[in-house]
Amino acid sequence: MQSGRRTVPRLDRETGGRGSEPRKPAFGDKYGKDQTGFLRTPSQNGYRRTFGSVTNCFYLDYFIIFAEFSAMTEQNLAHFDADDFLLNFWQKSPLLIRQAIPDFVCPLSPDELAGLACEDYSESRLVLEKYGAKPWELRHGPFTDEHFAALPDTHWTLLVQDVDKYDADVNALLDYFRFLPSWLLDDIMVSYAVTEGSVGPHTDQYDVFLLQASGQRRWQVDRSTDYDRTSLHDTDLNILQQFSPTDEWTLEPGDILYLPPGTPHHGMAVGECMTFSVGLRAPEATQLIDELLQDGMDIEPTFFREVKTNATDCHGEISIDSRDSIYRMLKQHLTQLMQASDEWLGKYLTRPKPGLEPVQSGDPIDIAGLRSRYRAGDRLHIALGTRIAWAKADDGNYRLFADGNRFNFAAPQLDQVRLLGMAKEFTQPQLDQWIDSDRFASILIALINQGSIQFESP
Repeated sequence: MQSGRRTVPRLDRETGGRGSEPRKPAFGDKYGKDQTGFLRTPSQNGYRRTFGSVTNCFYLDYFIIFAEFSAMTEQNLAHFDADDFLLNFWQKSPLLIRQAIPDFVCPLSPDELAGLACEDYSESRLVLEKYGAKPWELRHGPFTDEHFAALPDTHWTLLVQDVDKYDADVNALLDYFRFLPSWLLDDIMVSYAVTEGSVGPHTDQYDVFLLQASGQRRWQVDRSTDYDRTSLHDTDLNILQQFSPTDEWTLEPGDILYLPPGTPHHGMAVGECMTFSVGLRAPEATQLIDELLQDGMDIEPTFFREVKTNATDCHGEISIDSRDSIYRMLKQHLTQLMQASDEWLGKYLTRPKPGLEPVQSGDPIDIAGLRSRYRAGDRLHIALGTRIAWAKADDGNYRLFADGNRFNFAAPQLDQVRLLGMAKEFTQPQLDQWIDSDRFASILIALINQGSIQFESP
């Protein structure tokens, strides 16, 4: 497992812990993968539903939607019609894609996930529905081997955020979602659950793709719009008090379930299993306004001036005219901020989460060093977790944003912007035409020195 760009020790696939400090497998013999069979061959007939007999079977181009049939049809993301999905399902309706990734083999073991949850740089949680201090107990990491050894046999789940920032194989799964803007993808959260492990019925305020990585998980979904939004009391989790599912499926390795924001859902492990949750970003309007205001601190301030032509006999009244004047001032000021600072959104959308900032590897490099290493055959690639986006500015030029920083490109340099903004690694044929340009080389050096791009020796 690679940490790639962060100030974290390398996680070792043999020990599940730090490469320099071999760790006893966190789940021990009790939860070892030899007994759980996590690398089993995906089942070809796992489409099951508990709500009665066979219902309608209908098709949408390349995949089958909420269908029930006896023989599994091969449908996968290789034939996924992204345009149909975005038109008919995106933020509208759940979608189950059977064998989205055929013959999928989980790139992460339970022991490796537990090892990551024991590190102080990772964000991890344990959820115990039963046998804890109270129902639906929530515990925060980092954890220890002793924590895992004391867990019950059933009804608990381990969740680790941002695993794509630490593991190259997990990060590579994001390539399946390149039909969406890269800045919209938040992270891959990995969950490991024992029998009947769950985090309870709940809703998320963002889109999510649930990839079954190993074992089986039974998902229940409520597609109604008038569900009871009341949450359980006496728990730190946002669990729905009432949940009435309309659909139920058991997912096998390689299956993906898409859920739009606000869809009530409940996943329960059928035996031990792992699920990869590809979550998308959903910034709140207040967050965006705050970022805009912070970025525009240098803009000349606007002051409210009350213009009155008639005396008032209502001394304490906030008049409709005064209210409307203040609202017009605010709208004008926000418009001025957005026009004067067209880069704030790019910086915000590419800013790393706290604790996941890029870190320079090695000594700073200069133009001579860049060209020397490049011609020696060293490859360049985007570091794990790097956020890169680009946009056309009002002046016709281009802005590249990487990990919260801005880089300017002239209009004729669009091909360079596209390369840096879309590629994950760079080949010599791609860079040969620009490596001798001091302007391009200087931007490449800045990206290397801030840790967004890294060298890899052959």
